[in-house]
Amino acid sequence: MFAGLAIAAGYAVSRRQSGANLDNPVTKWFDRAPLLGGAAGAVALWIVVLLISTDVSAVYVVIAIVGGAVVGTLVGMAVGQAVKEQARVSIDVRSVAVAAAVAAVAAELGWVLFKELINKVAWPSAKARIPFPQLDGVTGKALQVGGVTIQRSAIFTVAALVVCAVVLWFFINRTRLGRGMQAVSQDPDTARLMGINVDRIIVVAFALGAVLAAIAGVSQGLQNNNIDFRMGFLAGLKAFTAAVLGGIGNVYGAVVGGLVLGVVEAMATQYIPGQFGGSTWKDVWAFVILILVLVFRPQGLLGARVVDRA
Repeated sequence: MFAGLAIAAGYAVSRRQSGANLDNPVTKWFDRAPLLGGAAGAVALWIVVLLISTDVSAVYVVIAIVGGAVVGTLVGMAVGQAVKEQARVSIDVRSVAVAAAVAAVAAELGWVLFKELINKVAWPSAKARIPFPQLDGVTGKALQVGGVTIQRSAIFTVAALVVCAVVLWFFINRTRLGRGMQAVSQDPDTARLMGINVDRIIVVAFALGAVLAAIAGVSQGLQNNNIDFRMGFLAGLKAFTAAVLGGIGNVYGAVVGGLVLGVVEAMATQYIPGQFGGSTWKDVWAFVILILVLVFRPQGLLGARVVDRA
């Protein structure tokens, strides 16, 4: 990140020095600046909080990270607007030399700061299982409804699923940015000719996926009560399986595929007798369903068969 911003700054400086006026688009860092600024701001403010006091609650850490992301995004937007007019530059010896010098200085300063932070910040162990924060109302004693035991974390997961599905549907189908995202997914070249900023749409799509993944991570942490570095691997496989079950590229199909996958695992755990049942075999039966769908309905449950025409 330091090197990339330094190169962009070096190009801008060389543009001012050379005074050239060419039409070759060399860099579009002004489109990535808000995203880079948001990430850098969140990490920086989190480090500041840990340097001040290591004994802070999860709520303050979340507030610090979100606040840092907001401030960093605003700074990134300001930087993007400042260098936007300098995005079209000339590549000559002076520009490359200036960019390399600025990148080297920024990388060296970043390495010095990184070494200082490594020694002063109490970083968590990568292999240790860390207890997940308990939230009032979301975690606690399970609810008894008749003869059924319902975990509070399961209620939170279902509620988050409904809210995210509704908000995502509204964003994709009722907002200008969401419709632009659909156009880019169908034909990015034609979308670009229609005036859609394809690069910005891609950044928004990745940011939206990160937000949804964060919500899923919180739900999984509340259910497992512990987090570790391997917890996302199997969840990622299950997410891919759910997307294939519902139909790749179909948002509603992914939701249906996830629900079908969960029901299959629950039924396999409870109702399949013998050595092929139980919780140890639930993942096996989930991937058996995936194989059957790929064999008999490759487009997924809600996917449409696409026919290529000459």
